[in-house]
Amino acid sequence: MATHQYPVLIWADSSGANTAVLIGDFESAAAYASDADEALQQIKDLLEWRLENEPWNADPDLLEPEFVEVKVEVRPQYIKGKRVVPCPDTVWLRVPCVLGNQENGLRLCAVPHLGLTFNFQDPAGLKSLVAHYVKESLQGLSPLDLAGRLPPRNCRLEKVVLRGSADRVRRLAPEGRPELKVLFAVADPLLHDLGRKRASSAAYGRDPISTAVARKLGEEKANVLLVGDAGIGKTTVLLDAARKLARDKSTSPTSEELEEKSGELRSYRFWRSSGGRMIAGMRYLGEWQERCEEFIKQLTAIGGVFCAENLLDLVRVGGEGPNDSVAAFLLPYLQRGELRMAAEATPTEVNACQRLFPGLLDVFQIVTVPHFSDPQAIEVLGKVAHAYAATSKLEIAPPVVPLVHRLFKRFLPYAALPGPAANFLRILCDPRSSRTKPSRSVTNLDVVELFTRRTGLPEIFLRDDLPLNATTLRQRFDARVIGQPHATTAASRVVLSIKAGLSDPARPFGVLLFCGPTGVGKTALAKEMTDFCFGSGAQKDRLVRLDMSEYAGWGSAQRLLEDGRGNPAPWIERVRRQPFCLLLLDEIEKAAPEVFDVLLGLLDEGRLTDRFGRVTNFRSAIIVLTSNLGSTAQGQAGFNPALVAPAFESEVMKFFRPEFFNRLDAVITFTALTMTDVAAIVRKELTDLQGREGFAAANIQLLWSDRLVATVARHGYDHRFGARPLQRCLERLVVKPLAYWKVSHAQVRGTVLRIDIADDESLTIEPAK
Repeated sequence: MATHQYPVLIWADSSGANTAVLIGDFESAAAYASDADEALQQIKDLLEWRLENEPWNADPDLLEPEFVEVKVEVRPQYIKGKRVVPCPDTVWLRVPCVLGNQENGLRLCAVPHLGLTFNFQDPAGLKSLVAHYVKESLQGLSPLDLAGRLPPRNCRLEKVVLRGSADRVRRLAPEGRPELKVLFAVADPLLHDLGRKRASSAAYGRDPISTAVARKLGEEKANVLLVGDAGIGKTTVLLDAARKLARDKSTSPTSEELEEKSGELRSYRFWRSSGGRMIAGMRYLGEWQERCEEFIKQLTAIGGVFCAENLLDLVRVGGEGPNDSVAAFLLPYLQRGELRMAAEATPTEVNACQRLFPGLLDVFQIVTVPHFSDPQAIEVLGKVAHAYAATSKLEIAPPVVPLVHRLFKRFLPYAALPGPAANFLRILCDPRSSRTKPSRSVTNLDVVELFTRRTGLPEIFLRDDLPLNATTLRQRFDARVIGQPHATTAASRVVLSIKAGLSDPARPFGVLLFCGPTGVGKTALAKEMTDFCFGSGAQKDRLVRLDMSEYAGWGSAQRLLEDGRGNPAPWIERVRRQPFCLLLLDEIEKAAPEVFDVLLGLLDEGRLTDRFGRVTNFRSAIIVLTSNLGSTAQGQAGFNPALVAPAFESEVMKFFRPEFFNRLDAVITFTALTMTDVAAIVRKELTDLQGREGFAAANIQLLWSDRLVATVARHGYDHRFGARPLQRCLERLVVKPLAYWKVSHAQVRGTVLRIDIADDESLTIEPAK
C-alpha cells in the first residue's frame, strides 16, 4: 500500500472559522469550517474520493513542502479613468508562501490566499519573485480593496496522510462482482454519488442533528425519517451522518469475504435510490418484486442502508394503489429488521403517507429538521459563501450574504433556507458564471444581476435605492392598454406594492379579477404586467395561461391538478420550475363549481395541494382572472359608451360564492371603448407594424394619414366583439397590400413610406419625398 502525503495550509479568520487550502492542487481545492480539524477532514474526504474515483488525480504534486513568510512592500492607488493616483504611504505585507519540489524536478512556490503559483530555480532570488508576482496581483487596488486581500495571520502547514494503492480501481464496479450487480443497477452509493462536492456540502449548523441521525443508523440500527420543508437541508444532514459512520471503523460491515473482494466498504454502506428507479424497466407481474428482493439481499450482505429520496414516492409507484406499492412490499422487511432505511419527506408528504398507508410511518424514528432563525440562516449562508469563494479564489463583499438572505426572504418567503440560497451562492461564486466583467470579488451588483437573470424581476424591484415613479408606470400601461385608465391605475398599484415590499408574504403578489366586455384589453393588460414584472430575465415567457372553459365538465378538478398518469399537470410543473410568473385564468366563470373549490387555497394562501400532498407555491406569482359576466346584459356591448361599470362587479358578486369573492384583492372593471380609443388603438398597431421583421430588417419607416386611421377604425368597429375585429381589418386593408409591395420592391431599403387609403378603399403606397 502506497502512502501519500498532501500539504495543506490552514489559517483562522477574525470570526474564528478556519480555511484549509490544498497546496499544489490544480483545482485549487479548499475547505471552510468552524474548527481546523473539521476543515482538514473535509480535505481528507475529498482526497479519499479522488483516490478511489480518480487515481490519476490522486498523487501529490508538491514534495518536501516548506512554509516561509516573505515581506512585500505594496503601494495602494486609485484609478480614475486613465489617471493613476498613488497613495503617499506604502503597506508592508507578510505574505505566507509554501515551497516544495515537483516530480519533474522543478521548484514550486505557492501563495495560497492570492491563488498564485509559479516555478523558480534560484532560491536566492525567491523573495524578489514573490514580491514581483504579489505586486502584480495587487496592482491598481485602492486601500479598501487591498484590505480585503490582506494575508492571513497565524498560518500553519499541515499534512494529510492517506494510504492506498495508486493503481486501485476507479470505484466499486459491478463488473466482476455479480454479488452486487442488482445493487449497482438500482441505486448509487451515496458518498460517491454526491462526493465530488463534499468539501462544500458541510452540514453547517446541523451537527447535533447529523450526530443523532448517525447514532440512530449506526448504534441503534433504526430506520430514520428526516422531516422538513424542501431545501431545509435534509439531504445534507443525511450525507453528513453517512460521512461520520464511514469514518467509524467500529460500524464497518463484518463480511470478511466481501471485504477481501471489494476492499474497504465503509464508504459504500449508504445507497440512494427512488421508487421509480426500483421498478424501472419491469414489465411483467412480479418482476419488480423479484428485483427488490435481490436488492434487499445484496444490501443486507454488506450491512448497507437504503436511502430513499422521497418516502411518498415509494407509496405512489409499483401498483394500482398504496397497498400494491413499493412501500407495501418493503414494509415487512423493515418490520423484521431485514432492511434498514433512511428516507426524506416534507410535513405535507408525511401527512399524505399517514392518510394513504398508515402503517408505514410506524417503522421509522422521525427526526425533524427545523427552520433556521434569520441570524442562524445568515451565519450558515456566510459559511457556505466563504467555502465556495475559497474554492473559486474569489472575495465575498460583506454585504453580499445579508442581501441574498433578504432577497430570498422577501421574494421567496415560502422557500426554506439555506437550500435555494446556498445554490444561488454556488452559482454566484462559480467562475464560469456569466458575469459581465472578470473580477476577483463578488459584490451586491453581481447578486442583483444574477437574481434578475434567474427570476425575471427588474432591478428596480431589487434595489431600494432606485425609485419607481407611479405616474411613469401608469403612462407605460396606458400606452399599451388604451382606453382603460381605471384598470391601468389599479394594475400599477399592485406593481407599486411589490416594489415597496408591502405585499403579504403569505399570499400571492396579487389576485385580480378583470371583468368587462370582450375585446377591451383584459388579456393585453395581463401581458403588459407580465412583461414589466417578470420580463427582465433570460426566460421571457412568464405568462401561464389557462382557458377555464376547458375545465367545465365532469372530473375537471382532477384534470386541472394532474395529467392522465397521476403526475402534476404541465402548467403546475411549469410554475414549479419558474415560480416568478403571471397565472392567467381566462373566462373563469365557465369553470366547473368543483374547480372553484380547488382554487380557494391558491387564491388565499398561494398554495395548491394535490391528493398526494405535493404542494405548489404561487406566492411569487401574480394571479389574474378574467370574466365577461354582465356583458350580455342589455345596453352593455363592447363599444357602448353608456355602459354602467358597476353592473359588471354586481354580476360578479352574484355569480361567485362569498368565500371565493372575498379572496380577490381587487375587481377591476374594464369599460367600453369609444371611437377615440379605437383610433388610438389603430395608431398603436400601425406603430407596432413598423417593428415587424420585414420592415425592421430593411429599415423602412411608415407615415400614415388620418383618413387611413379613421377608415380602419370605422371598419374595425363591432359593438359585439370590442376591438378584436380591428386586427382582421388592419390585416386586410393595410398589412396584405404592404406585403405585396414589399416583395415586389425587395431592393428598397432605408426609406420612409407614406400610406393612405383611396376612395375605393385600396391602399396607396409611395416613398416620402
